[in-house]
Amino acid sequence: MREPLMTWGRPALALALLLALPSVRAVEAKKQEDAAPCIEVQVNGERIPAWECLQRKLAPAPRSAKSPALPDAERLMRQPGNQLMQYNLEGTRQRMGDAFGRSVVPQRPAR
Repeated sequence: MREPLMTWGRPALALALLLALPSVRAVEAKKQEDAAPCIEVQVNGERIPAWECLQRKLAPAPRSAKSPALPDAERLMRQPGNQLMQYNLEGTRQRMGDAFGRSVVPQRPAR
């Protein structure tokens, strides 16, 4: 009773392993590529760095999934204070310039 069940599962298991094998190889190749050092070449006394390799290593990791859409209240809450028209002491000092604390006329008028 067990033998027919085992013989039926073997081809399915072999197929699953064959389908998973290329993705495993791609992941291993990517890891080896990331671990490989960037080689600089010196030609006629001039050093030529491997810019493509350095760019690849310093690039941020790609995002596979989009961030979920935030509700309007959450999106509004995450906005910077200057977009919400909140008071900002340093921004006021920058706008008023020399007149800060001495005059109501700003040195740099609003746009």
